[in-house]
Amino acid sequence: MGGTVTAASTPTPGGTIGDLRRRHLQARHGAANVAHVLATHVLLGLWFWAGHRFLPWPVHLVCSLPACLVHQRAMSEWIHEGAHHNLVPGRANDALTSLLAGLPFLLPVAAYRAVHFAHHRSERFFVPEDPDTAFLGVSTRRQLRRAVAADLCGLTFARQAARFLTRGPTVAAADRGRATTLTVLAMGVATLAGIVGAWRLGRLDVPILYYGTLATLYPLLNRLRTYAQHASVRGTGPMAGSTVARTTEGGVLDRVLHTSPRLLYHHEHHRYPALPWRALPALVGDRDDPDRYVRRRLPVLAAVYRRLPA
Repeated sequence: MGGTVTAASTPTPGGTIGDLRRRHLQARHGAANVAHVLATHVLLGLWFWAGHRFLPWPVHLVCSLPACLVHQRAMSEWIHEGAHHNLVPGRANDALTSLLAGLPFLLPVAAYRAVHFAHHRSERFFVPEDPDTAFLGVSTRRQLRRAVAADLCGLTFARQAARFLTRGPTVAAADRGRATTLTVLAMGVATLAGIVGAWRLGRLDVPILYYGTLATLYPLLNRLRTYAQHASVRGTGPMAGSTVARTTEGGVLDRVLHTSPRLLYHHEHHRYPALPWRALPALVGDRDDPDRYVRRRLPVLAAVYRRLPA
């Protein structure tokens, strides 16, 4: 994977980290990021209005699942960007990230940051020291099939919700305090108010579809995304102890449905985690090592599956 560097004076192929942050996280970039998050919310709302009004109910139901999943994918990426202080410059970053992106997940960015930074401190993935990937690791195809079933029945979501609600040992003491608890409670009240509003409007299908997708399909998306980012296609095994952080370019459909540029330059992100996403494409280096860079996601996932014993 290579060493992680965060000091502002550290040189990169495009300048120092401090220079690149100032260049790619100006006020206009923050405004564009916030506009992108808001536009994603508006588009999902327009879909639920138009689909309900103009499409037969079965078609609306089926098409709403990927619509919700794309929205959740986008929000998870903005939570990640905000966790690295890269949604907007300045002190408003945490409040805006939690309000605009974290609300659907009931996830304050400070709580996620404490867990996610442990992932960056870990030199290996799919091990207990890395809370982001430890629960996704499997060692056989049978375990993988059971894990996918757990994703699709909501069990993985329930386990992860419990992990964040109990704020396990990886979360810094500063994030266990009253402020984080109050933020989660405020998010819960806001979410409940939204569900009540949908019920009064006769559109209880909206929160049912959204949170049903979040509890079932999103955990599977996150699993496949993480495998593509961190499972090795070489060496002794694909997961436990992997040191891989991989960039996957992907096509247009892949970027819409699975991983957008906010998160796909993953090797560069792990090398320079302090940099906003706009700075990373120019830093892509070795394109010949499949544990650092690939053009398509499916061959990586297929290779990971083949390398797992039955």
